[in-house]
Amino acid sequence: MRGIAPVLTDYAQQGQRARVEDFFQRMSADGTNGALLKANGELWYAAHDFPNELIVTATRTIVNGDSLEFEQRVGDRYWFCLIRPLSARQQIGYLVVANDWTNIGETLREKMLLPIGAALIVMALTAVLIPMAVRLYVSKPLAELSRRVMRFSTDNEIASEAGDELKLLDDEFQRLDRQLTIAHAELLARHRYELELNRRLQRADRLATIGTLASGLAHEIGTPMGVMRTRTELLLQGRPTPEKAREGLEIIHGQIERITKIVTMLLDYARGRESRRVRYDLGTIIEHVLKLVEAQAKRSNVRIVLEPNAERLMVQCDPDQLQQVFVNLAINAFDAMAPDGGTLTVNSSIDHKRNFSLVRVSFQDTGCGVPAEFRDRLFDPFFTTKPPGKGTGMGLSVSQSIIRDHRGELTFEAEASGARFSVELPMTQAYLASDESGVAQMERPR
Repeated sequence: MRGIAPVLTDYAQQGQRARVEDFFQRMSADGTNGALLKANGELWYAAHDFPNELIVTATRTIVNGDSLEFEQRVGDRYWFCLIRPLSARQQIGYLVVANDWTNIGETLREKMLLPIGAALIVMALTAVLIPMAVRLYVSKPLAELSRRVMRFSTDNEIASEAGDELKLLDDEFQRLDRQLTIAHAELLARHRYELELNRRLQRADRLATIGTLASGLAHEIGTPMGVMRTRTELLLQGRPTPEKAREGLEIIHGQIERITKIVTMLLDYARGRESRRVRYDLGTIIEHVLKLVEAQAKRSNVRIVLEPNAERLMVQCDPDQLQQVFVNLAINAFDAMAPDGGTLTVNSSIDHKRNFSLVRVSFQDTGCGVPAEFRDRLFDPFFTTKPPGKGTGMGLSVSQSIIRDHRGELTFEAEASGARFSVELPMTQAYLASDESGVAQMERPR
């Protein structure tokens, strides 16, 4: 209506009645009737089918200054009217537009009938389908679940009303909870037993290794004992000068220190300790192990070659357990090279990966090697290729268990002459703190 008013204002000022008539006829084609009133409320022009009753009401509305819109029934028709002032420099009249709202109610009813009908159909289908879906996808699966859960119950007494699947499930889940709690406690107890058994196996393997080491150390102890006996007899039989007596006592003292060191190493290796993890340099452990097996190497006519490595091989480990692994690998190498002897080469390296680094320690011997048919069973418990009385078959199995517990891996490689066993462990990036003199503080194996 805001767009119509300026156009009709121009037509009215110019007295172009024909254009106004043509304009209203086009409006009538869209179902809207129009009329023009003068400034004093008199009719200037109206469409041929514009009801006179509406003109009278519009004139009265303008004169009374009431609202510029109104609704009125004329005969069997219902009209909605809008009045818009026409003004240029001054007010020249009013535009009255009337819309026939007689069929609006029927139209609305027709338009609402389809959505309401569709909604009723949907509600009816929902009322039918939801119970069916609940029965098919909830009740039946729930009943089947209840039936299957009951199979797990060891309680013969089932207190549940017929058809009450939720109550039945609640009862069964409570029974399962009690059973799982008992099973969890049993698993914990079994786990503790297996840990204790593993510790005992490690201890047994260590004691078996001690027997092997003791035979070699007995010879080492016998030599200084013979020197001590000879020097003591010389001191007792003659009257040596103070210088000779002092020299003899110094020799005796040195040999006693040697025996003490040998026995201490053996006792420290035999002593059982609680597992502990610390940052440690593998190079220190390797050096200590080679000193411990030095007597056995001489007895087996084996030459030990330790390839130098200037890098710090820092790992998070239990030094005592890794010492046990390295002793096992060294003793196995000695046995593999018996009786003719050979060379044991020990080397270490760092394998730098993308996000981490691995420390690799290898023991390579020049012995007889491992037959192909036995290689898949090397790490099986109680499996051994040694003669009866020479081994328990637990050394490699226990060693592999220790290395895996350290998040590493113990591997075997067949060489052209002999065999190579390698230990791989994750390297730590943190280093031990240094004291003021710059010497790293580190606990060494006893």
